[in-house]
Amino acid sequence: MQIEQQTKLKFIGVDIIHVNFSTLQPYDPSIKINIDIKPRIFLPKDALNNFNVLMDVTLKCDTYFDLSVTAMGSFEIEGELSEDIRTKFINVNTPAIMFPYVRAFISTLTSNLGTPTGTLIIPTQFFKGDLEIINENDLSKKEE
Repeated sequence: MQIEQQTKLKFIGVDIIHVNFSTLQPYDPSIKINIDIKPRIFLPKDALNNFNVLMDVTLKCDTYFDLSVTAMGSFEIEGELSEDIRTKFINVNTPAIMFPYVRAFISTLTSNLGTPTGTLIIPTQFFKGDLEIINENDLSKKEE
């Protein structure tokens, strides 16, 4: 009997690489917050099994506050994969794995801010569709 090695998606961790917060007045919790979450992928040319997901999260409430966070998740795929399976792993699984960490960071940050926002808890998100692929120039601009 032959046993095949199962492909593994290894989550290495999340780094918060950018935070920007501005406020005009204490937030009124009855006002709707606009939430925009944009995950993108960075595929290094020299490491086919390693890749990063950049997740840009923007929370805006006109006349109250504006919060933007960029997080970078690091992942590794162990084992042989077809390009189709690799793409599915990246597009479906990685944003879902990374999101709870970013969500927790935002909740902790806003709880420590006190009255400008109160604790903000982003609702659960579902990610579908292909992630935008970014190149090294885009990545270096974002880290500045």
